[in-house]
Amino acid sequence: MTDAPAPQKILPFKTPEGRNRILSAYQAVLDRWPVPYEEIEIPTRFGTTHIIASGEKGAPPLILVHAFFATAVVWQPNVAAFSRSHRVYAVDCIGEPNPSTPARPISSRLEFAQWWTDVMDFLEIDRADMVGNSNGGFLTLNQALLTPERIRKTVLISPAATFVQMWPFYINFFIPVLFGSQRLVRRGIDWCGQGLPVHEGWEALFMTSLLEGMSVNRVFPAIFKDAELKQIQTPTLLLVGDHEVIYKPQAAIGRAARLVPGLCAEIIPAANHIAAASNPEWVNERILRFLKE
Repeated sequence: MTDAPAPQKILPFKTPEGRNRILSAYQAVLDRWPVPYEEIEIPTRFGTTHIIASGEKGAPPLILVHAFFATAVVWQPNVAAFSRSHRVYAVDCIGEPNPSTPARPISSRLEFAQWWTDVMDFLEIDRADMVGNSNGGFLTLNQALLTPERIRKTVLISPAATFVQMWPFYINFFIPVLFGSQRLVRRGIDWCGQGLPVHEGWEALFMTSLLEGMSVNRVFPAIFKDAELKQIQTPTLLLVGDHEVIYKPQAAIGRAARLVPGLCAEIIPAANHIAAASNPEWVNERILRFLKE
């Protein structure tokens, strides 16, 4: 009787060389992290999760959840302000091209909630504030719905789908990126960015991730049902940039305000889809004020 073959690793990179290029670009941004930090590797049932932790231990916990393929270092312009009052955990979403290492795909919203629970249990966090951008906003609201006892407040920055359909995103970004050419990926990034600057090095990392990486997960942002949104009891702040193009900002705000109890919503001036990077001063101040209220 022969031993069964060991399962192959699941890696969200197209090639070993692509992995090296992505992680090198990631490190180049992390090298400019503006405050002291530590990197934490967290074992979960879905693999090992990489986190950048900043701020005083024992301060109120704040979890940052990045956009699809954006990686944890996208929060570089925000972490200094947040870490003055919080212990900040910038998480690399498992299953995407970043330093986290998946052991198996995440296949449902429930499994994403289980992954977050594993992360918070390892960090010994009973309740945390959670800020999510784009796909991270979708995951943040999902967590507030499925584990409300673990989430104190949520901030959603241009959450992907969640409240309204995002057909412009599929046409102008997702489909061109699927073709994988550098020209089409560049065009998609420019469309999403709307000419607004982001911090040095991150855009190069993002483009490399889109060209050289892939997602191993089987969950894509979806629109929450009316009944689900009405169940949300976590205090929620919805922020959408005035240059948002994946959907009409007022459409998302209108449905969210109508269905989510007590939701606050605002338009961010001079901000695109990655609003915390394109207008960090405004976003930092508004989020901290909401968390303090």
